[in-house]
Amino acid sequence: MSKLRCLAFAALVLFAGQAAAQETTFRLKNSMEYPIAQLSVSPTQLNMWGPNFLRPPIIRPGEAREVSYRAPTDWCMGDLKVTFADGGPPAVWGYLNLCTLNNISLHYDRMSGITTARYDE
Repeated sequence: MSKLRCLAFAALVLFAGQAAAQETTFRLKNSMEYPIAQLSVSPTQLNMWGPNFLRPPIIRPGEAREVSYRAPTDWCMGDLKVTFADGGPPAVWGYLNLCTLNNISLHYDRMSGITTARYDE
């Protein structure tokens, strides 16, 4: 399948699947030095980011909050993208099972660009 067809199919699944979506909630802990301003998800490695689903206020370093979003029912493996309130470059955590995620603690080394997470399902 061509790359263009794969992207078109992923877009169809991502956006048409919104009609068949379920509310997904998990607890997010900011274990970084940077305040989180926005969160969005994409099917794994497709970089097709949905809208920001983090409601104000920002999540400050050390804080945790329950976050919810409308998840398509036809895919579980996804990537999570964080945009920081301090204007730093966004960071991505990949290959997360968003269907079974309960708690996640995000870690990010801005100097190296390495993202890690601790989570339970």
